[in-house]
Amino acid sequence: MSAPSDSTHAAQIKRTLLTFGPLVLALILEIVIFEMIGRRQDNPGFASLNTLILVLNQSAVYGVMAVGMTFVIITGGIDLSVGSLVACAGVLCAMFVHWGGGEQVWAWIIIGWIAAVGLGMVAGSVAGLLITWFSIPPFIATLALMSSLRGLGNLATDGKPISPLPEAYNWLGRHPLWGQVPVSVVLLLLILAGGALLLNHTQFGRHVRAIGGNEESARLSGVNVMRVKWLVYVLCGMLTAVAGLILSSRLGSGSPKVGLGDELAVIAAVVVGGTSLSGGRGSIGGTFVGLLVVSVLNSGLTWIGVETFGQQVTLGVVILAAVLLDQLKTRGSAF
Repeated sequence: MSAPSDSTHAAQIKRTLLTFGPLVLALILEIVIFEMIGRRQDNPGFASLNTLILVLNQSAVYGVMAVGMTFVIITGGIDLSVGSLVACAGVLCAMFVHWGGGEQVWAWIIIGWIAAVGLGMVAGSVAGLLITWFSIPPFIATLALMSSLRGLGNLATDGKPISPLPEAYNWLGRHPLWGQVPVSVVLLLLILAGGALLLNHTQFGRHVRAIGGNEESARLSGVNVMRVKWLVYVLCGMLTAVAGLILSSRLGSGSPKVGLGDELAVIAAVVVGGTSLSGGRGSIGGTFVGLLVVSVLNSGLTWIGVETFGQQVTLGVVILAAVLLDQLKTRGSAF
């Protein structure tokens, strides 16, 4: 009776090692290489706890978005509107706080948070409806939403950032807990844990994977495909709005110009983490490690003095390598 259980357990361990082993190895190699180069440049200290916290803090915005994007990509979809929604969410919250403020500043901040998250859910709902009810391809639907949201943000602010804002506004993005761990890092870890729980231990998560694996089979099995896909985009929109609040709080302003190109970094983290662009396969743990790989790479390149343009080239190469690896895995599993 125990043999099947033992073999299943061993198979699960093997799959985990095959999924996370190369990513963890790549992460360790990055840290070692950047530390060695830094020491040769008389700039040691990259491989330290402080650097890890700094990397997590810098990647908190991308990480929160990446959780929602993981669900979207597992269903076989994509969301290109996240960068514009990040800007709009920050602008909306800043508008409430700038308009209210005064002695009741925290009440207005909370109202701004609620309004921004509501905006994210509405944007995700619109994207989900366009994709499910009107059968518009996710790429086109979210591309149109990306342009519309960016335009709305600029119209609302006349293209200018909303500032100055009260010091309390910076709490979400800058305030440290327990001495040195920022609130944004704690929030990122909580959202990662919640996302993993939702994906791996709920009926909703099983339906998400089923739709990505074979949408028609999922429908024939009784899964309400339209409802699940709609909810996935609502979830992504909500988490993107939270990311926008973190970024706006960190900057101390609401700017319609932020978030340009963020969708590429988020998709890179998700794909590098092992989520298949063809759908059906992915994990929140893999997304987290993929996020660290991309974030450590960007931070390490900055550490050793590589300019922004060089970082963009490197990120493009990493995305291409991850997609090629995903294609090789897909072809290998087909034989």
